Amino acid sequence: MDALVVGGGPSGSVTALLLARAGWEVELVDRAAFPRGKACGECLNPAGVALLHAMDLLECVLAAGATPLDGWEISPRGPRVARGRFSGPDRALGIERRSFDAALLGEARRQGVRVRERTTVEAAHPGDVSTPARVRLRRPDGGKEERHASILVGADGLRSRVAQEAGLALPPQGPTRASLTWRVQGEGPPRNRGRLLLGDGCTVGFAPVGSPAASSPSLWNLTLVLTGTERTGSLREKGWELAQRVLEEGGITWSEHPEVVEGPWGSGSFHRPVRGEVQGRTLLVGDAAGYFDPLTGQGIFRALRSARLAGQVLTGGESDPNPPGSAAGLPRYPGALRSGLRWSRRLQRVIDGVLARETSRVVGLSTLRLIPGAASGLIRLTGDRPETLVRRPAPVLPGPGREGGP
Repeated sequence: MDALVVGGGPSGSVTALLLARAGWEVELVDRAAFPRGKACGECLNPAGVALLHAMDLLECVLAAGATPLDGWEISPRGPRVARGRFSGPDRALGIERRSFDAALLGEARRQGVRVRERTTVEAAHPGDVSTPARVRLRRPDGGKEERHASILVGADGLRSRVAQEAGLALPPQGPTRASLTWRVQGEGPPRNRGRLLLGDGCTVGFAPVGSPAASSPSLWNLTLVLTGTERTGSLREKGWELAQRVLEEGGITWSEHPEVVEGPWGSGSFHRPVRGEVQGRTLLVGDAAGYFDPLTGQGIFRALRSARLAGQVLTGGESDPNPPGSAAGLPRYPGALRSGLRWSRRLQRVIDGVLARETSRVVGLSTLRLIPGAASGLIRLTGDRPETLVRRPAPVLPGPGREGGP
């Protein structure tokens, strides 16, 4: 085949469908059966929304059910809140990963991608100039088979088997950091914005997901992130109790006690670098191409951005397209990826540096709260649309409801 994509999340599905649109014969395998839940903050920032719009994928995602968000509230573990808004018509989306991923995977099928679920990669070889990449698969019935492809795409996430087999994975670095995600139902908090509560080694993200009209009672994503082995070691035993306490300290009020309807899903450790994004005839996209904790809600955006860049370099330009299965564009991918994600990586490092120390964290949050427009400026920057600081972008989403105030 021209391309074999390992992983059916956003980066894998979008890479596969972009190649299929260009006439490539593409197969996608994933060990899960879709739809499936996943550990994630489940928020797509405005730049991610704009990417979906540019790739003609926004309508299918909105049809799957999503809550438009016009901003975020940021605070320490207390009721003092800095409220930031995106610019003009820009919106983020809160959407369940089971719905989001299934919508993109369904679109890949419609574009002609052959999708094989509950299929596991047991071994892989990245290929080279003269030989194709190959993988050994275990089918749902337990049988084994070997598949060859001109291009192998590793889109298999945080602990990418493809990256390991290609010799591109590095050991986890940085502080130990892990998360739990719950699906919560209940009424009370406003559904047009999310909330981020920051503490020493503890972060809680809280945001609406799903279509407001279809969710009765309302559904929420609640994600707890802990840093340091002394905290993460007791994450599963004490996580829910800690998350509830942080929400109470932050002034989150409910008309009735919230209930967990799904989860928890766990993830970590988060900082997983790679020695490169291309080896032989193999390239990595999404989290597999190097992961660092997306506290600013940029994770899905980066998955989509890397997928689009992979599709562009592999297929070539409209005036000079590469033939299906061509490896001619592979050398361009690492540079295109670094350039395409440079802004979000730099911003993440700055934010991590500020949050790492209590003094700078308190000063930073106080600044956001006291200086008019500071919180909105940060929210727009973390939305990966820095141009909205000086001008309004073209609208891509209808405005959300106004419950809960401006």
